[in-house]
Amino acid sequence: MLNSTVLLTYEVEATSEPSTSSKDQSRGQGASHGSGGPLVVRGTGFLIFSGLGITHGQVYLVTNRHILPPEGKKQDIKVRVVVGSREAGKEVEKVENISVPVVGDDGKYLSSVRLHRDPSTDVAVINIAPAAFGNKFRVLIDAVRTKKYLDTSMLASSETIGSLGVGVGSQVYLLGYPAAIFDPRNVSPVLRVGVISTDPKQGFDFNEEVRRIVNAPEHINGFLIDANIYPGSSGSLVVVDPNAAKCDCQSSSASASKPPEKRLQILGIVAGSIPIYDVGLKSYERIGLGIVYSADTIREVINSFER
Repeated sequence: MLNSTVLLTYEVEATSEPSTSSKDQSRGQGASHGSGGPLVVRGTGFLIFSGLGITHGQVYLVTNRHILPPEGKKQDIKVRVVVGSREAGKEVEKVENISVPVVGDDGKYLSSVRLHRDPSTDVAVINIAPAAFGNKFRVLIDAVRTKKYLDTSMLASSETIGSLGVGVGSQVYLLGYPAAIFDPRNVSPVLRVGVISTDPKQGFDFNEEVRRIVNAPEHINGFLIDANIYPGSSGSLVVVDPNAAKCDCQSSSASASKPPEKRLQILGIVAGSIPIYDVGLKSYERIGLGIVYSADTIREVINSFER
């Protein structure tokens, strides 16, 4: 799961670095770095596999719509992964930034890129199977060898969430690259902990003031979490441990007949944070509330590849 979370980057033309105190940055746009030249935009994504075999299968990169470069001109993104290669007759592994085409010569997103059908839903999926197999992604090799990987069956439905007892107050884990922080020696993401703040089965309606501040839609199929979200956190994987979500601790005999452990469940994807305007400081400040789109929205985009 750790190696399935990846750092995404691409360059955009700009003459100066954007203000990190703007509303868009507070909401959780990709972290940007640069001055007087091209800006490097960084965000998070994660890999989900489907129908995986030694030489076949789909490798989906799940991220946010707002992280992708816009249409208009040909553009690739770079995905930071461990790849295998042969050097001096030996198999070696190294961290590389692999280019994945996103916008084609016609200035339109390629057929490998799918956005959620609702333009206000901030979820996007790219089928990167050619890049993954062609460049021998280590996470892909490990997935085939160990049979342990994120797959579409781990996307929790509202029924699954109910049966697990997941709700307001449940602890969740976030894997991503807040503020684009990463260790150059490896591809391990940063693990954060949060708490579900609103009912994940009901969705969430934003009031008019919040919609104005963060340009949020009126309703999302998702929920809020109590967690620190920063630029670069967008696209982070949100999971829950089903073995800790619901527990019967009334008697010692309960542990004797403990049911088999269940796999982690993917609850959704981080899309940004909610700021408030501090009148005294005359700036937008984060209040530790993150916006998460549900796993159902991810599934809907992935299913569009099969239609």
